[in-house]
Amino acid sequence: MAAQEPSPPSSLEGNKPGFPKKILANKLEDKHLCNSCQKILRRPFQAQCGHRFCAYCFNKTVSSGPQKCNACIKEDIFEDPTSILKQGCAFPDNAARREVEALAAVCPNEGCTWKGNIKEYELNHEGKCEFMIIPCPSCKELIRFNEQERHNERECPERTLNCKYCKEPFHFKNIKAHDEICPKYPMICEGCAKKKIPREKYVDHIKFCSKFRAPCRFHVVGCDMSVEKEKIHDHERACSYEHLNLLLHYIMGLKVNLEALQPQSLELASHKSLRDLEVKLGQLSAQTPPAQGACGPAPGPAPCPAPLPTSFTPVLPSAVGAALELQLHGEKTKVAELSRRCQDLELKVGTFENIVCVLNREVERSSTTLDASNRQHRLDQDKIESLSNKAAAQTVLLLQVRQLERTVGLKDLTIAEMEGRIREMSAATYDGVFVWRISDFTKKRQDAIAGRAPAMFSPAFYTSKYGYKMCLRIYLNGDGTGRGSHLSLFFVVMRGQSDALLKWPFNQKVTLMLLDQNNREHVIDAFRPDVTSSSFQRPVSEMNIASGCPLFCPLSKLDSKNSYIRDDTIFIKAIVDLTGL
Repeated sequence: MAAQEPSPPSSLEGNKPGFPKKILANKLEDKHLCNSCQKILRRPFQAQCGHRFCAYCFNKTVSSGPQKCNACIKEDIFEDPTSILKQGCAFPDNAARREVEALAAVCPNEGCTWKGNIKEYELNHEGKCEFMIIPCPSCKELIRFNEQERHNERECPERTLNCKYCKEPFHFKNIKAHDEICPKYPMICEGCAKKKIPREKYVDHIKFCSKFRAPCRFHVVGCDMSVEKEKIHDHERACSYEHLNLLLHYIMGLKVNLEALQPQSLELASHKSLRDLEVKLGQLSAQTPPAQGACGPAPGPAPCPAPLPTSFTPVLPSAVGAALELQLHGEKTKVAELSRRCQDLELKVGTFENIVCVLNREVERSSTTLDASNRQHRLDQDKIESLSNKAAAQTVLLLQVRQLERTVGLKDLTIAEMEGRIREMSAATYDGVFVWRISDFTKKRQDAIAGRAPAMFSPAFYTSKYGYKMCLRIYLNGDGTGRGSHLSLFFVVMRGQSDALLKWPFNQKVTLMLLDQNNREHVIDAFRPDVTSSSFQRPVSEMNIASGCPLFCPLSKLDSKNSYIRDDTIFIKAIVDLTGL
């Protein structure tokens, strides 16, 4: 049976050419190079001729059919058929692969400090290096891999943004063009200065905006003022005299133009009629034949002119006169019509002059009324200014009162904080021994049972003035394994101002006691800290996790008649051993 030939490399085994030479940390050897791509071998295959190729390079070389080995030709050792590369003539060179993968490697990307071997580089670092230079898929700019997200969000000119007004997407480079057409873009009214008016509603806004400036209605006769809509009537009242003057000049100009136009039109009409008559008379004369007498002055025989066509009919003088009369009558009718129109225009001009006189008298009366209104307006303005000054003074006074109220509130908070600190300082001890008095025991235990206040913290105490800061935490209805059955008591290490001077972790023996108020049988429990626990390391927050005795004292001992509770008060004592401090 013939030996089975090795299968060519699959696309899964090698879909990339060799590794770049600059990833090697040491000197490069020629035996580690692919004879096709001249890079470091990636999943090497050895051909029958003995030369090695990357799996990808070998597949690419033989994909179009058998090929001659260029390395054999270059080394002048070509042999047929050994030096022919074709499918099935190469096998995976695992020894060379292991040798290549064990070579020391560094990342070729500038700024990256990764080191390892080629196998680790391929598995864990290739294509994943944060310092790898890649082209932006949108703008094609070369960027680092770790800057891709920032580039796509902030720098890429081809990035897509959503308009914050209309929510429509657009390219960043078109932001100005989009702002010019965005229907939701906020506009500012030039009249009332109102902001954030959507562009699609801006035209409707200025139609009704009383502050928007519009041309005066008399701009057609020469008024060049632009006035706010709410003041247009005030402008027309104040400038009515000027408006009437402009209107009068406009009408007088029309009258002059009409007077200049009337005789000119009549003269033109007369000249036109005369020219038309002369032209028609000339035409008629040309069509009338000469008188028919002897054929010639000589007595001899001579040929006579040919007779006129039978279809020609000579025009009689009576017919010519009738045509001329008809034409002249038409021209007279036109002239009469022009005269009638001129008379109508003169009547209208006279009517306008009468209207202007009436308006002048009305303007005089309006001016008198306006002066009186202005005087009253000035008086009203004085009253308004006086009231405004009073209101401003009251506002200032109100602001001062509110400022004083805020100042008093801040001072109250400061006083309350200082009182809390004073109480804490008065309760604090500096010798490692602390007695905690808990009054209203029954009420506080009921709150603990109901879950309103399951735990209580004691004031802080210290091992010395510059020593460890500590406190106690008690659960009157128990905690953890002691919930509902025991009173739980815990010791807490707190962050102090002198922690940098102390030895950590905290390692002092702690004794916890529930005092018998007859001084007979105290409930006592003691422990030495577990130095590996985070509860006794140097605090990084206000206090560490509490540590202590969840089964400190059975609640049954407190329910029956006892000497631990007297006047609804209990006493808890903590003693920290100061040995070694």
